[in-house]
Order: sequence, then C-alpha cells, then structure tokens
Amino acid sequence: MKKFGFVGAGKMAGAIVRGMLDSIGAENIACVCGDDNTGRELSEQTGIALAASHAELFGNSQTVVLACKPQQLAEVAKTADSANFPLLISILAGTNLSRLRQCFKGVGNIVRVMPNMPAQISQGISCYASEKPLSETDKKTVESVLSAIGEFMEVPEAKLDAVTALSGSGPGYLFEFAAAMIEGALKLGFTRDEAKKLVEKTLLGSAMLLTKSSLSADELCKAVSSPGGTTLAALNVFSKNNFREMVENALVAARDRSAELSKF
Repeated sequence: MKKFGFVGAGKMAGAIVRGMLDSIGAENIACVCGDDNTGRELSEQTGIALAASHAELFGNSQTVVLACKPQQLAEVAKTADSANFPLLISILAGTNLSRLRQCFKGVGNIVRVMPNMPAQISQGISCYASEKPLSETDKKTVESVLSAIGEFMEVPEAKLDAVTALSGSGPGYLFEFAAAMIEGALKLGFTRDEAKKLVEKTLLGSAMLLTKSSLSADELCKAVSSPGGTTLAALNVFSKNNFREMVENALVAARDRSAELSKF
C-alpha cells in the first residue's frame, strides 16, 4: 500500500512528487498516466512506482492526487466508481467538488486545489477547499502535498473561481507585462539580451521587496515616484489609460470563465 498515488505525471504532478521525495520517500509514492511516456519517465527519474492501471493505483493508495488533464476525467472515472481510498486531492482546473464526487462515489473525503505555475520551482501559492471538514490526519496529508510546491491557504470552494483568476492565472499577467516591458526596451535601443536581464531582475527584485517591506504596494509605488520625476511620468500614462480598471476587468473575465468551465 502506497501513501500517495498520482493520476497523471505531467509538470505539476512531477513538481509535487519531487518536492515530497525527501519527506515521504519514493517507496511510498506511485503514479499512473495515459497513453504517453510521462509516467515511465517520472518513475525512472524519481524512483517512484509506476502502476499498470488506474484500478491498481486506486486499490493500493491511501491518498490519490488527481493531476491529469480535466478532459481525461471521464476516462479515469470509468474505474473510479468502486474506489474507496480515504482521501482524494484534485488539482484539475474547473472541476468542482460536486463533479468529483459523482466520479469518486466511494472515497472518504475530497479536496479541490488551485495551484499555480511557480509550483514548478516550489514557489507556488495553492488554495484548497474540502468537501467535508478535514480530520487532523487528512489536514496534515493535504498540507504535506501542498507544502512540497510552496505555500497554501484554505478557502471556501465558492472562492476558488476567484482564486483561479488571481493567483492561478496571475503568472500569465506578469509574463505579459514582462514581455511588454521587453518590447518597449527594444524600442529604446536595448538588445534583447540586455532588455531581458534588466526586466527580469527588476521584476524579481521588486517582488522580493514587496514581500519583505512593511509598506503596502501603494506606499511602495509612492516611495519610488518623485514629484515631477520619471516614474510618475510613466505611472500617469497608466492612470490615463485606466490601468487598474483594466486589471480589475481582466480578473473578472478570468473568474467568470473559470465558473463557466466548471459547468462542462
């Protein structure tokens, strides 16, 4: 019997597995995948077991982490109806607890998680919601999984669509902003390598300062903006183009799309 079984062996599953190896041990983890080589590759790279089928994994795992693609859930569900392991942790985007319970009728409790892309380097922030209140044992199990990829918060499931819009999709907003800065820097005469380094270090250093400073984001913005200075000239362009309102609208659009996807 394995402590953890992973359905799916892609980037996010791999990040969680690698983050758990020191504390859990490869001998306590297994995975299964679809018609590709990701499961075999993850097994070879980490030493975890590779199950021959979903049914085998379900029958030999105490906790199952559902990390396949959402469109693969229907296929997984074909062998999940009789599964009766204690805890299911799902990182499937847009798949709510009600839908998961339809597929996994016999499991003890179900937890839905929204991680984000920096989990790939153990710098993620994950939010989770459970179907039923978690026992102390199950809570420790969930937290052992999520701490392997960064920090975590418990929220009501009703907030998970908003979480998806904010932290789940948030890295994409930052990457888009970085790409825009790089393109702007090219027009100012920098080479692409110069622009890339300047933008990356500026964003990384600023993010680190935001986390370590006692000042709020608004206060830091004021601190870097001298009256009549260069920063304020740029921020005025943002303000005239309703930058904050545009970001708010983007978050609402992402939240609404997440809610739509959960209905499919």
